[in-house]
Amino acid sequence: MALFPLDIRHQEFSGQMFGYSKKEVRAFLEQMADELEDRLKNQERDIARREQQQYEVKQEAVTASSAVEDLKRREELISRTLVFAEKTKADIIANARKEAENIIHESELKAKRAINEAKHHLSMLEHQYMSIKEQKRQFLMQFRAELQTFQDRISKDPLLSKESEQLMDGEFKQIKEEIVHKAPGMENR
Repeated sequence: MALFPLDIRHQEFSGQMFGYSKKEVRAFLEQMADELEDRLKNQERDIARREQQQYEVKQEAVTASSAVEDLKRREELISRTLVFAEKTKADIIANARKEAENIIHESELKAKRAINEAKHHLSMLEHQYMSIKEQKRQFLMQFRAELQTFQDRISKDPLLSKESEQLMDGEFKQIKEEIVHKAPGMENR
């Protein structure tokens, strides 16, 4: 796959728990360095081929002594081109490494921020949990006290005691009989 500056700038790496995969970043850098090295070799071959063609054309036009001088100049030019190509390669690799380090550093900062936000959220959830737990405890205590009050009232109700119920039934019958006995006499009055 051919690499271009845009590819390098827009390269995405998959995230892991603590940032980008170092192996993946390293593999990408190695691939980029290899690709650039291949390009430089191709350029060197093209330059050498073009210079060779120029040399052959000029060789026919110049004498043997000027041909030797021309060869020396071309050798020097090729040597300078190679030095320049090596320097360019080293600069590109150094810049790619710096950019990779910046990406890794930025990823580490983002990961730390995400962890801090998660810790803060967890703290808030814990606080809410404790608050709800306390509210539930208070509700249950209050409900138990009210339930106990209702149980006490129910247990004291006279209808639940046989003796009280019989006593009330007896009083009711007595009142009923009094009313029934008095009622005919009241009609006479």
